[in-house]
Amino acid sequence: MTSAGVQDVNVTVSQTYNVTNATDTSHQSMSETPLLLYQLFGKLICSFGIVCNVINLCVLAQKELYESPYVYLIALAFSDVTFLLLSLIHLLSYTNPAAGFFSYFNAYAFFVGGNICFNISVWLIVFITLERMTFVLWPLKFKPSRSKAFVAILLIVSFCTIINIPRVFCLRVGQTKKGYTIRSLPFRGSKQFYYLSWFQSVIINFIPNLILIVTNTILIKTIRKAAMERVNLRSNQSEASRQDERRLTRMLIAIVIVFFICTIPSAFSDDPISYALIGAPKGRTWIEHLNSPGNTIQLYVNNILLYLNSSLNFVLYCAFNRKFRKATQHLFQRLKSSVRKSNARHQDHNMSSITTSTVVHNNTTCVITALQKIDSKF
Repeated sequence: MTSAGVQDVNVTVSQTYNVTNATDTSHQSMSETPLLLYQLFGKLICSFGIVCNVINLCVLAQKELYESPYVYLIALAFSDVTFLLLSLIHLLSYTNPAAGFFSYFNAYAFFVGGNICFNISVWLIVFITLERMTFVLWPLKFKPSRSKAFVAILLIVSFCTIINIPRVFCLRVGQTKKGYTIRSLPFRGSKQFYYLSWFQSVIINFIPNLILIVTNTILIKTIRKAAMERVNLRSNQSEASRQDERRLTRMLIAIVIVFFICTIPSAFSDDPISYALIGAPKGRTWIEHLNSPGNTIQLYVNNILLYLNSSLNFVLYCAFNRKFRKATQHLFQRLKSSVRKSNARHQDHNMSSITTSTVVHNNTTCVITALQKIDSKF
């Protein structure tokens, strides 16, 4: 398989972060509206997700959340916020794709780093679910620990980084009279990269999804059994502690369900899979299929779902985990107290700082009130 010439490319996200010829004039009129919608919703979702994941990091760092699952969730929040930040910068690059910074960023930081971050998030969810399943099934034999979680996170990060190193050799940034462009290198159109893409699809799509289906089924059955028979997840724990464990398990189940909804469409449209199902039967080459208008629009939809997947964890934590809600309330109460003290110190100073502090104070009050209302219903 030889590489087709690709000019004026934009890097778009998918689980394998394909390079698409979105600015090709032959497709411009067809892809202009989908592209504008993609940029609009993508920027909104990424911005929302970045804020939520920053809050996640602040809350999960509280001493109340010391158990090993929360160590994984800290790593997940860091991976998600990095992924969303890279994606947001990529979306902003559409305003000036010929700029040198955006070209190098898209070709290397986004195309390589975005893959690494998303792959890390996938396997973190797998490891969290596996740990929870073993804890629920064998509570006396298996004892999770923060040290085990740190070792697992290190292995995940190392593995996901290694399998994405070949992407460095896929793209090249060149300079023309109109500015900078990203071009595919021969490796990206080679059989070696095609086989590598299949390997990554198996590692990032098939195996994790299979594991999550099995573990989630076991967790759901265990939760139902505990609810019907009032069987304690751990007989030597207090009632409050058992309630926290069950809520944590339900929260992880919710995370996996949202993960399925947001990533399954992208899994079936991953590069090698979509090429085998759509591109090859139409007689297209590997690069022709990646740059086709239909594949581009499909990627836009899948990307929005991936952005949502990385943005909704804070909502899920608050909805299903009372311990997380309490830690969030404590964090915002401390922030509210600090703002109140700051107002008292600066009440004789300029009004702009007081107005800003008042806005922060009112917003924190709204968050605390909302969390208290959620607590009253669960």
